[in-house]
Amino acid sequence: MSLSNCTDSILPVSPLRLLQAALIAVASGAVFTVAAADRSEFANLVKSRYVHCAFYKGYETDPVTGDPLMVEGRADALMLFEGIDIKREKARAIYTRMSGLRDVTVIQTDKAVHFIDSVAGMYVMTTVYSCIDFDEKRGTCVTYGAVNSRLFDSSVLTDPDKVYEKVKRQADPGFCDHSFIGIQGASRIPR
Repeated sequence: MSLSNCTDSILPVSPLRLLQAALIAVASGAVFTVAAADRSEFANLVKSRYVHCAFYKGYETDPVTGDPLMVEGRADALMLFEGIDIKREKARAIYTRMSGLRDVTVIQTDKAVHFIDSVAGMYVMTTVYSCIDFDEKRGTCVTYGAVNSRLFDSSVLTDPDKVYEKVKRQADPGFCDHSFIGIQGASRIPR
């Protein structure tokens, strides 16, 4: 699937669940005060075949509360990560803002999972920092709070948590999910 051709259907998340996650994630600064997830909350995320993320620059406004809302299908940037290998700190990414599949660095810390792409001296960092929708029935997090930033600080490769703390308020807020877990690739025809 080419991420550049994706539409609203890329997120198989119920509208109510997405609305709940969006309200939690972007309610007037709350996106930055949610407690960091522990490493176990990221277990399914880093084992997933695909991780989908959406990031926003502008928001719809909730007519009842006045809070900003992230509306499904209206993201400013989408990212899809695959081939996540925490031990080797490698993954591949497709962005709606760049062409082609790119190799990225992935670093899991006690506070977050950071996907870092080096682009001609600039770094694009996607930080997945908390669980915003936990499925009690399955006992797993299904939607994570995330931010995306562009920066020129090479220490992002050695201390991504520290860099994240510096840039999180200026970063584009969003969310990630591993809803594609268990989906098989369509590139091969079974024989």
